[in-house]
Amino acid sequence: MENFKLVSTSPGNTVSECLLRQIIDHSRDAILVVDAANLILLDVNLSACQMLGYAREELLGKALASVECSLLDVFFWSDLAGELASEVSRIAETEWMRQDGASFPVEKRVSNYSEGGKNFWIIHAEDITRRRQIEQQQVHLISQLQSSLESTAEGILAVDLDGHVVYLNRRFAKMWDIPDEVLVGRLESDMLSHIKSCLLDANVFDGSLQRMKLEPHLESEDMLALIDGRYVICVSKPEFLRDSLVGRVFSVRDITAMKKIETDLLAARDAAELASQEKSRMLDALQVSESRLRRLVNSSLIGIMQGDVSGKMTEANEVLLQLLGVTRDEFASIGLNWLTLTTSSSHSAYKNAMLELKRHGQAQPFEVELIRQDDTRLPVMVGLAQLEGSSIEWVGFVLDLTEQRKADRVKSDFISMVSHELRTPLTSIRGALGLLESGVGGELTPKLMSLIKIAHKNSQRLGVLVNDLLDMEKLASGKMNINIERIDLVSITRQALEANASYAQALKVQYRLGDHPDQAWVMGDSDRVIQVFANLMSNAAKFAPTGDFVDIRILEREGAFRVEVEDHGPGIPLAFRDRIFRKFAQADDGNTRQQGGTGLGLNITKTFIEKMGGEIGFESEEGVGTVFWFTLLAGVRRRDDNAR
Repeated sequence: MENFKLVSTSPGNTVSECLLRQIIDHSRDAILVVDAANLILLDVNLSACQMLGYAREELLGKALASVECSLLDVFFWSDLAGELASEVSRIAETEWMRQDGASFPVEKRVSNYSEGGKNFWIIHAEDITRRRQIEQQQVHLISQLQSSLESTAEGILAVDLDGHVVYLNRRFAKMWDIPDEVLVGRLESDMLSHIKSCLLDANVFDGSLQRMKLEPHLESEDMLALIDGRYVICVSKPEFLRDSLVGRVFSVRDITAMKKIETDLLAARDAAELASQEKSRMLDALQVSESRLRRLVNSSLIGIMQGDVSGKMTEANEVLLQLLGVTRDEFASIGLNWLTLTTSSSHSAYKNAMLELKRHGQAQPFEVELIRQDDTRLPVMVGLAQLEGSSIEWVGFVLDLTEQRKADRVKSDFISMVSHELRTPLTSIRGALGLLESGVGGELTPKLMSLIKIAHKNSQRLGVLVNDLLDMEKLASGKMNINIERIDLVSITRQALEANASYAQALKVQYRLGDHPDQAWVMGDSDRVIQVFANLMSNAAKFAPTGDFVDIRILEREGAFRVEVEDHGPGIPLAFRDRIFRKFAQADDGNTRQQGGTGLGLNITKTFIEKMGGEIGFESEEGVGTVFWFTLLAGVRRRDDNAR
């Protein structure tokens, strides 16, 4: 086979082959030259050999398909084949396989090149394994942030611009002894009305609230006296998302003890004017108070530090020093810098936090790995806030996540174990109840039959919950197998209609197959597609009016087929739409709660569709109905299909 040479010359400007080869081989990207007609590797650079684990001679002449291990690459090159006549540039993510059989994610940038009547593909590839890991770490940020907020000594309340409570921690609810009906309602107006009812004089707080309505960007800080004798500081700040106002956060700190100290100090000051002895006593009391405060900081379960924008740490409590494995004397003599205590990958998060401090006075908590004195790594959550009265200094809180990581693993293992242990006895119970309900055990009294039906229905609901928990656990751990093959979507739809008909009949609803082609060949896992249908069809049947139809349609789109499941029910509440595909998501509407369900079905359904290369979404209008839809990529027709 004639070798392709990466050498180019032009009049007046000639580059030697060795020099050009040296430049290409030292490129950070892997570069591969592929024969466009046969998809055979004609040339590769040194980075490509290192990435794939081959010698250059082993790769030359090798089929590109032996390197690529994603089924989607078949469609990728098929689409590009028709565009050789024009200048092409494509970017796609795929998976490649090393010589040892290990696969890894790759971002490839493909362009075409023609020379001597031949067409070639030039591939620039980058290993994106680290990028994928960062994306996975970000998924845990919300739960870690919630843990940090729950561990703070302050009560936190966050509301949106529509007057709904977005978040409040347990300390806030306990601090104000908020009634259950107010917690469940999650309305800002009810929450603030209850708070004002607890105050000795609500005029100050009410005045601040009125100013916030007139000036949404206003920050406030009020000292409030409660009827029960407590004192709190209430700080209110606007919440921004990408410089857009999205809500407001109230932070409440109980300062009863501090207020008492303040009162004591004032009394001591007055007494000091009468006698030097009283003044001496007051100074002693201040020293004791300072000592207690220092002991309080050092006995905290959270690492506390103070530093400046350069990363230099000026203060650290004992908890943080123990986390770092540094003694107080070592800290005092050599000092510490935050940038040297964390991995280089964490430095960008620190720089972003500094920008947030400059704009908002505080930064969103972020996760990093601390490098201890013995060079071991420790996962922690870090929260930073600007030091009051300073534009360059900050105070930080460091939470050790080691035990939380262990707890997460234990929780996952527990869910998996319990779900597996419940499935077998639950199947037997459900089968036995079904037999009794069908009359196998003889005729039962109406009262006993009613109890059997209730037990059977509840066992079925429990079975759905166990299956959903198992699916969720498998998806989270990567143990769920998705076997993608070419399947007929029309045939699968008819199977789903037959399998779910009895469920619809029990709700006095019927499924109706509308527009559809004779055949719709797509790429997917038939079992998972059946499960997707079951989730969407049962969900539609729950909300369809009694005696109505749930319409199912299959529509052909460019390179894909779209399935629509439509009901004519009450529609999806606007406030619930942005979280409808989240885990355990259920609308707060009373009618929705009566329908039952685990709140996992739509999340699992979305994951299945995306893993099969499709998309999922919905269109809804309150009082009119809802259409849930999903798409699957069209399958390539094989020659033996026509023969059949």
